[in-house]
Amino acid sequence: MANRSNLLEQLASVFEERQAQVLTEVIYDSYNDLVRREDFSELKDIVRDLAETQQRTEQRVENLAEAQQRTEQRVEDLAEAQQRTEQRVEELAVAQNRTEKRVEELAVAQNRTEKRVEELAVAQNRTENAVQHLAREVGGLSNRLGGDLEDVAATVIEDALERELGWEVDELSRVWQTRDGLEEEIDVFGKAYDRSRPDIALWIVGEVKFNLTMRDVERFSGLLERAAAHLDGEIVPVVFCYRVHGKVQEKVQALGYRLVLSNGRMPN
Repeated sequence: MANRSNLLEQLASVFEERQAQVLTEVIYDSYNDLVRREDFSELKDIVRDLAETQQRTEQRVENLAEAQQRTEQRVEDLAEAQQRTEQRVEELAVAQNRTEKRVEELAVAQNRTEKRVEELAVAQNRTENAVQHLAREVGGLSNRLGGDLEDVAATVIEDALERELGWEVDELSRVWQTRDGLEEEIDVFGKAYDRSRPDIALWIVGEVKFNLTMRDVERFSGLLERAAAHLDGEIVPVVFCYRVHGKVQEKVQALGYRLVLSNGRMPN
C-alpha cells in the first residue's frame, strides 16, 4: 500500500498545497482500490508529466512577469518622455508669447517710423519748394547782376581800347546771334576802328566774368571760332573780369586775347 504521507510530501514539492492534497487522495484511493503495482508506474509518469508541464507553465508565467516589468518600465520611460515633451511645449508656448509681444512692439515701432517718414516727406516737400523759390530768387538776382556787370564791362572795355590802343569804338552791348538755327549769347559785342588800318573792320567779341576760370577761357575759345565763321573782318577777343588766377591770365595772353581788368587796366 502506498504511504499517504510520503505521497503528499512528494506532490507538495511540485504542486501547491491544496493541489497536492487532492492528488494525494485521488492517487491513494486509486492505488488501494483499482490499480496494481505495475499500473502505478504509468500513473507516476503521468504525474511527472503534469509536474513538468506545471514547471513550464510557471516558467512561462515568470517570463510573462519579466516582460510585464519591461513593458511597465517602457511605459514609465514614455511617461517621462511625455512630461519632457509637455515641458518643452510649455517653453515653446512661452517663447511664442514673447515673440508675439516683440512682433507687436515692432509693429508699433514701424507705425511710428512710417509716421516719422511721412512727416519728413512733408518737410522735404516744404524744403524743396523753399529751395526752388530761393533758386528763382538767386537766378533773378544773378541775371540782374550779370546784366549790370556786362553793362559795366562794355563801358570799361570801350574806354580801355580807346585809351590804350587809340581805337575808335562804337557802343558795345550784349547781343544774341543765331547761327545754324541756334541762338548764342555774346556778352560784349560791337565794332571798332584802328586809325592806322582804316580799311579793316575790327569786331569786338567779349567775354565777361566776375571770377575768370580756365573752363571759361575754353568755352570762350569755342564761341570765337563760331563767331569768326560769320563775321567779315578781324576778330578782337576781349576778356573782362574782376578776378583772375595767374595761370588763367597766362593762358588768356598766350592765346592772344585782350585782358581788361575791372580797374580798366590791360596787362601786357
